[in-house]
Amino acid sequence: MSSWEDELREHFPGYLLPSAQRGALTREAAERFLSRLGHRVDLLELLLAASALSPLADEVRAFARELPLVARELPAHTEMQRVENRGRIRGRLDVPGTLRKRAAGDPDGLTSRVRERRFDLPENVLLVATAARLAGLLARLEQSGVIAKNTKKSWAQGFTQDAEAIRHALESTVLREVPRAPVQAAHEQAARAARHPAYRRALRLHDAMKSMATNDAVALARLVAEGALAPMDAPTRFEIAVLIRLGRQIEEALRARGEAVELRRALIEPNRAEVFDFAAGRTQLRVLYNQVCFDDLGPRDRGMRHYFGNHGRFRPDITLELVRDGRRLRAVVVEVKLSDERDYLGQGYHEALLYRAEYEKDLTGWPKAILVVSSAAIQGAPRREDDVIAVSWDGWVPQEVLDGLLDGFSGAHPPDSERPNR
Repeated sequence: MSSWEDELREHFPGYLLPSAQRGALTREAAERFLSRLGHRVDLLELLLAASALSPLADEVRAFARELPLVARELPAHTEMQRVENRGRIRGRLDVPGTLRKRAAGDPDGLTSRVRERRFDLPENVLLVATAARLAGLLARLEQSGVIAKNTKKSWAQGFTQDAEAIRHALESTVLREVPRAPVQAAHEQAARAARHPAYRRALRLHDAMKSMATNDAVALARLVAEGALAPMDAPTRFEIAVLIRLGRQIEEALRARGEAVELRRALIEPNRAEVFDFAAGRTQLRVLYNQVCFDDLGPRDRGMRHYFGNHGRFRPDITLELVRDGRRLRAVVVEVKLSDERDYLGQGYHEALLYRAEYEKDLTGWPKAILVVSSAAIQGAPRREDDVIAVSWDGWVPQEVLDGLLDGFSGAHPPDSERPNR
């Protein structure tokens, strides 16, 4: 049995895409996909940034420390500039130039040459461009919540301070005299050949950030699959892993039955709420993530609205609904918890029981509510007499639970809730 992280690495995002895009992911599709998960239109860019930088977290920190030191000994070149003066010489007198001015009728004009240091070396251009872009990305990641200010335990520990140190170096040292320009191949070659290791570090960070801009569908799919989810908080990643495996198991079970099923992976399709839609004739099994599909308010939502003025809804992590001819026959809700702490997992079971009471009218059949946990803490197997059951990741999805979820799907026989003498 693979770990839930393995599930994400192997099947995200390809499994959730329409069949035509299982092997690749266009940038437009990826933006829709991730905005549906995070409700932000720029989530793809933010997660690609976090994905590009998280493997280089130590490089980011070292670069922030080195930048002020490099600025103190920034390589430069000198140029002699001709300066026109009147009455006062700056630099060394340019005798021929001054004589020409006198001959032209300007008796007070003086010409001199001044030696000026210039910092527009190509390696410096790359250094400053990388620093400016890096500081901007770190600021956006912090503002978005992808990295938390004052975070203690994460890949981004100290990034807030690093971004401030980079910005300070750019504004208060000779780095401000380096021209800002687009980085080209000549800048990259100069940085690769530079003596100070900070330039090669800047080049590695530049290459990582450059990879974010790809429009290559295969490369983008690989970036999203391998890294974009990693900076998201672990409980959210676990929810998505549970969701993906549920969809895979339902699909495999229906194929094994020989059902003539139309499957749509609909998360990235515009104007669709469900993640999976399994259709056979008049019947559909829809799987929704982080959505409320029940119209009627339950006792919890009614009480919160009446007593506290809270108009939010009690929202399950995953909801499955069996629909025939456009009418919901029954539904199942799934609560997902990532933890090894028994007390917290017990609270998750209480939440599942509360969902069972909140949406009692729609939760018919078996099971009615499911708790899925990451640890192996669940000791007992699902029992038919329990409306609310608990399952560990290693056992997700149990065959008897899968049978219950699919009961009545094909339309060949009614589900338990529609059978007589129940």
